[in-house]
Amino acid sequence: MTEPTGKLDVLVATGRVSVEHDNEHRSFRLHTSMLTTLLESTGRFRVRVLEEFRGIGDELLDRFDVALVMYEGRDDYHSVAERLGETTEQALLRFVRERGRGVLWFHGSSVQEPEWGFPEEFDRMRGATLSRRTGLRPRPQAEVTVRFPEPRHPITEGLPAEWAVVNDDVLTGARMDPSATVLLTVFDDSETYRRAGWPNAHTPVDVPPGGIGELPGMDTDQPLAWVNEWGAGRSASIVLGHDWDTFRKVPFMTVLVRAVEWAATGEVTLGPPERTGAARWRVWPYYDGDTSRFDRSTPAAEAAARH
Repeated sequence: MTEPTGKLDVLVATGRVSVEHDNEHRSFRLHTSMLTTLLESTGRFRVRVLEEFRGIGDELLDRFDVALVMYEGRDDYHSVAERLGETTEQALLRFVRERGRGVLWFHGSSVQEPEWGFPEEFDRMRGATLSRRTGLRPRPQAEVTVRFPEPRHPITEGLPAEWAVVNDDVLTGARMDPSATVLLTVFDDSETYRRAGWPNAHTPVDVPPGGIGELPGMDTDQPLAWVNEWGAGRSASIVLGHDWDTFRKVPFMTVLVRAVEWAATGEVTLGPPERTGAARWRVWPYYDGDTSRFDRSTPAAEAAARH
Protein backbone atom coordinates (compact mmCIF):
# COMPACT_ATOMS: atom_id res chain seq x y z
CA MET A 1 0.00 0.00 0.00
CA THR A 2 1.86 3.09 1.22
CA GLU A 3 5.29 3.07 -0.42
CA PRO A 4 8.54 4.16 1.29
CA THR A 5 8.08 7.57 -0.35
CA GLY A 6 5.10 8.05 1.93
CA LYS A 7 2.61 8.53 -0.87
CA LEU A 8 -0.97 7.44 -0.31
CA ASP A 9 -3.04 5.93 -3.13
CA VAL A 10 -6.32 7.77 -3.72
CA LEU A 11 -9.18 6.55 -5.90
CA VAL A 12 -11.44 9.36 -7.10
CA ALA A 13 -14.59 7.35 -7.82
CA THR A 14 -17.26 9.04 -9.89
CA GLY A 15 -19.83 8.12 -12.53
CA ARG A 16 -23.40 9.30 -12.86
CA VAL A 17 -23.80 12.80 -11.42
CA SER A 18 -26.60 15.36 -11.54
CA VAL A 19 -27.01 17.55 -14.62
CA GLU A 20 -25.65 20.61 -12.82
CA HIS A 21 -22.41 18.72 -12.17
CA ASP A 22 -22.17 17.00 -15.54
CA ASN A 23 -20.77 18.27 -18.81
CA GLU A 24 -23.99 20.03 -19.88
CA HIS A 25 -23.52 22.84 -17.35
CA ARG A 26 -20.15 22.33 -15.70
CA SER A 27 -17.76 19.52 -16.34
CA PHE A 28 -17.42 16.89 -13.65
CA ARG A 29 -14.10 16.18 -15.33
CA LEU A 30 -12.97 19.66 -14.31
CA HIS A 31 -13.88 18.80 -10.72
CA THR A 32 -11.96 15.53 -10.86
CA SER A 33 -9.04 17.34 -12.48
CA MET A 34 -9.00 19.97 -9.74
CA LEU A 35 -9.19 17.32 -7.02
CA THR A 36 -6.34 15.39 -8.63
CA THR A 37 -4.20 18.50 -9.10
CA LEU A 38 -4.76 19.72 -5.55
CA LEU A 39 -4.09 16.37 -3.89
CA GLU A 40 -1.01 15.50 -5.93
CA SER A 41 0.46 19.00 -5.51
CA THR A 42 1.00 18.26 -1.81
CA GLY A 43 3.42 15.47 -2.68
CA ARG A 44 1.51 13.17 -0.32
CA PHE A 45 -0.91 11.48 -2.72
CA ARG A 46 -0.96 9.49 -5.93
CA VAL A 47 -4.42 9.82 -7.53
CA ARG A 48 -6.32 7.69 -10.02
CA VAL A 49 -9.74 8.63 -11.40
CA LEU A 50 -12.42 6.05 -12.18
CA GLU A 51 -15.35 7.44 -14.19
CA GLU A 52 -17.60 4.41 -13.68
CA PHE A 53 -17.68 3.31 -10.06
CA ARG A 54 -20.53 0.81 -10.40
CA GLY A 55 -19.54 -2.84 -10.52
CA ILE A 56 -16.04 -2.68 -9.04
CA GLY A 57 -15.11 -5.00 -6.20
CA ASP A 58 -12.49 -5.80 -3.58
CA GLU A 59 -9.70 -6.50 -6.05
CA LEU A 60 -9.64 -2.95 -7.39
CA LEU A 61 -10.49 -1.13 -4.14
CA ASP A 62 -7.77 -2.94 -2.22
CA ARG A 63 -5.12 -1.19 -4.34
CA PHE A 64 -5.98 2.10 -2.61
CA ASP A 65 -5.68 3.66 0.82
CA VAL A 66 -8.71 5.91 0.45
CA ALA A 67 -11.64 6.41 -1.93
CA LEU A 68 -12.95 9.89 -2.68
CA VAL A 69 -16.54 9.31 -3.77
CA MET A 70 -18.11 11.75 -6.24
CA TYR A 71 -21.09 9.62 -7.27
CA GLU A 72 -24.72 10.82 -7.10
CA GLY A 73 -26.50 8.29 -9.31
CA ARG A 74 -29.23 10.67 -10.51
CA ASP A 75 -29.90 13.54 -12.88
CA ASP A 76 -31.54 16.04 -10.50
CA TYR A 77 -33.21 16.53 -7.12
CA HIS A 78 -36.46 15.03 -8.43
CA SER A 79 -34.89 11.74 -9.52
CA VAL A 80 -34.37 8.44 -7.73
CA ALA A 81 -30.67 7.63 -7.48
CA GLU A 82 -29.27 4.57 -9.23
CA ARG A 83 -27.43 2.33 -6.79
CA LEU A 84 -23.79 1.37 -7.12
CA GLY A 85 -24.80 -2.29 -7.15
CA GLU A 86 -24.49 -4.94 -4.47
CA THR A 87 -20.91 -5.86 -5.40
CA THR A 88 -19.55 -2.32 -5.14
CA GLU A 89 -21.61 -1.35 -2.10
CA GLN A 90 -20.47 -4.37 -0.08
CA ALA A 91 -16.87 -3.93 -1.24
CA LEU A 92 -16.92 -0.30 -0.08
CA LEU A 93 -18.31 -1.30 3.31
CA ARG A 94 -15.60 -3.96 3.72
CA PHE A 95 -12.96 -1.48 2.52
CA VAL A 96 -13.65 0.70 5.56
CA ARG A 97 -15.12 -1.58 8.22
CA GLU A 98 -12.77 -4.55 7.80
CA ARG A 99 -9.77 -3.37 5.78
CA GLY A 100 -9.30 -0.23 7.91
CA ARG A 101 -9.15 2.11 4.91
CA GLY A 102 -10.98 5.40 4.40
CA VAL A 103 -13.66 7.14 2.35
CA LEU A 104 -14.24 10.82 1.71
CA TRP A 105 -17.79 11.60 0.57
CA PHE A 106 -17.58 14.71 -1.60
CA HIS A 107 -20.36 17.28 -2.08
CA GLY A 108 -23.70 15.62 -2.99
CA SER A 109 -22.46 12.04 -2.72
CA SER A 110 -23.56 11.86 0.95
CA VAL A 111 -27.25 12.33 0.10
CA GLN A 112 -29.21 9.11 0.57
CA GLU A 113 -32.99 8.66 0.61
CA PRO A 114 -34.36 5.47 2.26
CA GLU A 115 -36.39 4.47 -0.80
CA TRP A 116 -33.29 4.41 -3.01
CA GLY A 117 -32.19 1.11 -1.48
CA PHE A 118 -28.56 1.94 -0.61
CA PRO A 119 -27.24 0.03 2.44
CA GLU A 120 -28.21 1.68 5.73
CA GLU A 121 -24.61 1.07 6.80
CA PHE A 122 -23.54 3.90 4.48
CA ASP A 123 -25.24 6.40 6.80
CA ARG A 124 -23.68 4.73 9.83
CA MET A 125 -20.29 4.84 8.13
CA ARG A 126 -20.72 8.55 7.38
CA GLY A 127 -22.01 9.28 10.87
CA ALA A 128 -24.88 11.30 9.43
CA THR A 129 -28.13 11.11 7.50
CA LEU A 130 -28.65 13.52 4.59
CA SER A 131 -32.21 13.20 3.35
CA ARG A 132 -35.22 15.34 2.51
CA ARG A 133 -36.83 13.61 5.48
CA THR A 134 -34.23 15.15 7.79
CA GLY A 135 -34.80 18.59 6.23
CA LEU A 136 -31.86 18.47 3.82
CA ARG A 137 -31.84 21.59 1.67
CA PRO A 138 -29.50 23.67 -0.50
CA ARG A 139 -29.26 27.01 1.25
CA PRO A 140 -30.02 30.03 -1.00
CA GLN A 141 -26.84 30.98 -2.81
CA ALA A 142 -25.14 33.97 -1.25
CA GLU A 143 -21.98 34.75 0.66
CA VAL A 144 -21.91 32.66 3.82
CA THR A 145 -19.54 32.59 6.76
CA VAL A 146 -18.09 29.16 7.49
CA ARG A 147 -16.80 28.42 10.99
CA PHE A 148 -14.64 25.75 12.64
CA PRO A 149 -16.36 24.44 15.81
CA GLU A 150 -13.41 22.11 16.56
CA PRO A 151 -10.32 24.34 16.11
CA ARG A 152 -8.03 21.81 17.81
CA HIS A 153 -8.89 18.87 15.60
CA PRO A 154 -5.84 17.97 13.47
CA ILE A 155 -7.83 18.64 10.28
CA THR A 156 -8.77 22.20 11.31
CA GLU A 157 -5.94 23.15 13.67
CA GLY A 158 -4.29 26.48 12.96
CA LEU A 159 -6.86 27.63 10.41
CA PRO A 160 -8.84 30.88 10.74
CA ALA A 161 -11.89 30.81 13.00
CA GLU A 162 -14.13 31.77 10.10
CA TRP A 163 -13.95 32.41 6.35
CA ALA A 164 -16.30 33.27 3.49
CA VAL A 165 -17.77 31.07 0.77
CA VAL A 166 -19.59 32.61 -2.19
CA ASN A 167 -22.13 30.92 -4.49
CA ASP A 168 -21.42 27.34 -3.50
CA ASP A 169 -24.11 24.70 -3.01
CA VAL A 170 -24.34 24.84 0.78
CA LEU A 171 -26.33 21.76 1.83
CA THR A 172 -27.82 22.06 5.31
CA GLY A 173 -30.19 19.91 7.33
CA ALA A 174 -27.96 16.89 7.92
CA ARG A 175 -28.84 14.83 10.99
CA MET A 176 -25.66 13.91 12.83
CA ASP A 177 -24.89 10.76 14.78
CA PRO A 178 -23.29 11.23 18.22
CA SER A 179 -20.20 9.37 16.97
CA ALA A 180 -19.35 12.01 14.34
CA THR A 181 -17.12 15.05 14.88
CA VAL A 182 -18.29 18.19 13.08
CA LEU A 183 -15.47 20.24 11.53
CA LEU A 184 -17.24 22.99 9.54
CA THR A 185 -20.54 24.77 10.20
CA VAL A 186 -22.68 27.59 8.81
CA PHE A 187 -25.45 29.47 10.62
CA ASP A 188 -28.60 28.66 8.69
CA ASP A 189 -30.73 31.76 9.19
CA SER A 190 -34.36 31.66 8.08
CA GLU A 191 -34.34 35.29 6.91
CA THR A 192 -32.00 34.37 4.05
CA TYR A 193 -34.58 31.86 2.81
CA ARG A 194 -37.46 34.33 3.07
CA ARG A 195 -35.59 37.01 1.11
CA ALA A 196 -34.79 34.48 -1.63
CA GLY A 197 -38.41 33.40 -2.10
CA TRP A 198 -37.44 29.86 -1.24
CA PRO A 199 -38.08 27.04 -2.09
CA ASN A 200 -37.86 27.04 -5.86
CA ALA A 201 -38.39 24.34 -8.46
CA HIS A 202 -34.75 23.26 -8.17
CA THR A 203 -35.02 22.60 -4.41
CA PRO A 204 -38.26 20.63 -3.81
CA VAL A 205 -38.17 20.60 -0.02
CA ASP A 206 -41.41 20.10 1.92
CA VAL A 207 -41.91 23.24 4.00
CA PRO A 208 -43.78 22.58 7.29
CA PRO A 209 -47.24 24.17 7.77
CA GLY A 210 -45.71 26.70 10.16
CA GLY A 211 -43.29 27.95 7.52
CA ILE A 212 -39.57 27.91 6.80
CA GLY A 213 -38.63 28.55 10.42
CA GLU A 214 -39.90 25.08 11.37
CA LEU A 215 -37.52 23.21 9.08
CA PRO A 216 -35.17 20.97 11.12
CA GLY A 217 -32.08 22.86 12.24
CA MET A 218 -33.22 26.25 10.97
CA ASP A 219 -31.61 29.22 12.75
CA THR A 220 -28.87 26.98 14.16
CA ASP A 221 -25.29 26.10 13.21
CA GLN A 222 -25.45 23.40 10.54
CA PRO A 223 -22.67 20.89 9.70
CA LEU A 224 -20.84 21.21 6.38
CA ALA A 225 -17.97 18.79 7.05
CA TRP A 226 -17.45 16.04 9.59
CA VAL A 227 -15.49 12.85 10.28
CA ASN A 228 -16.47 9.52 11.76
CA GLU A 229 -14.58 6.40 12.79
CA TRP A 230 -16.41 3.25 11.72
CA GLY A 231 -15.27 -0.31 12.19
CA ALA A 232 -11.53 -0.48 11.56
CA GLY A 233 -11.56 2.53 9.24
CA ARG A 234 -12.65 6.13 8.84
CA SER A 235 -15.10 8.27 6.90
CA ALA A 236 -14.99 12.00 6.13
CA SER A 237 -17.72 14.08 4.49
CA ILE A 238 -17.47 17.55 2.90
CA VAL A 239 -20.64 18.97 1.34
CA LEU A 240 -18.97 22.13 0.00
CA GLY A 241 -17.09 22.07 -3.31
CA HIS A 242 -19.64 22.82 -6.03
CA ASP A 243 -18.07 26.09 -7.11
CA TRP A 244 -14.54 26.44 -8.43
CA ASP A 245 -13.93 29.55 -6.34
CA THR A 246 -14.25 27.42 -3.20
CA PHE A 247 -11.30 25.32 -4.39
CA ARG A 248 -9.13 28.45 -4.30
CA LYS A 249 -9.87 29.13 -0.63
CA VAL A 250 -6.87 28.12 1.48
CA PRO A 251 -9.00 26.88 4.42
CA PHE A 252 -11.07 24.67 2.10
CA MET A 253 -7.99 23.33 0.34
CA THR A 254 -6.34 22.54 3.66
CA VAL A 255 -9.39 20.83 5.12
CA LEU A 256 -9.83 18.75 1.96
CA VAL A 257 -6.28 17.42 1.72
CA ARG A 258 -6.10 16.81 5.47
CA ALA A 259 -9.46 15.02 5.48
CA VAL A 260 -8.27 12.69 2.71
CA GLU A 261 -5.05 12.02 4.62
CA TRP A 262 -6.96 11.43 7.87
CA ALA A 263 -9.42 9.08 6.18
CA ALA A 264 -6.51 7.07 4.78
CA THR A 265 -4.34 6.92 7.90
CA GLY A 266 -6.10 8.37 10.94
CA GLU A 267 -3.36 10.99 11.16
CA VAL A 268 -2.65 14.44 9.71
CA THR A 269 0.80 15.61 8.62
CA LEU A 270 -0.10 18.21 6.00
CA GLY A 271 -0.19 21.93 6.69
CA PRO A 272 -1.67 24.81 4.72
CA PRO A 273 0.14 25.78 1.53
CA GLU A 274 2.95 28.29 1.95
CA ARG A 275 1.73 31.74 0.89
CA THR A 276 4.44 34.12 2.15
CA GLY A 277 7.69 35.40 0.68
CA ALA A 278 8.41 34.12 -2.81
CA ALA A 279 5.65 31.52 -2.35
CA ARG A 280 3.02 34.25 -2.59
CA TRP A 281 3.59 34.25 -6.35
CA ARG A 282 2.68 30.60 -6.73
CA VAL A 283 -0.39 29.94 -8.83
CA TRP A 284 -3.10 27.58 -7.64
CA PRO A 285 -2.91 25.03 -6.09
CA TYR A 286 -0.16 26.80 -4.12
CA TYR A 287 1.34 23.66 -2.51
CA ASP A 288 3.80 22.97 -5.32
CA GLY A 289 5.22 19.93 -3.61
CA ASP A 290 5.43 21.48 -0.12
CA THR A 291 4.80 18.63 2.33
CA SER A 292 6.31 20.20 5.46
CA ARG A 293 4.76 19.00 8.68
CA PHE A 294 2.23 21.45 10.10
CA ASP A 295 3.39 23.86 12.78
CA ARG A 296 1.26 26.72 14.11
CA SER A 297 4.33 28.96 14.23
CA THR A 298 5.16 28.59 10.53
CA PRO A 299 4.52 31.32 7.97
CA ALA A 300 2.08 28.96 6.25
CA ALA A 301 -0.15 28.89 9.31
CA GLU A 302 0.00 32.67 9.63
CA ALA A 303 -0.87 33.02 5.95
CA ALA A 304 -3.87 30.73 6.31
CA ALA A 305 -5.16 32.87 9.16
CA ARG A 306 -5.22 35.90 6.86
CA HIS A 307 -7.41 34.20 4.21
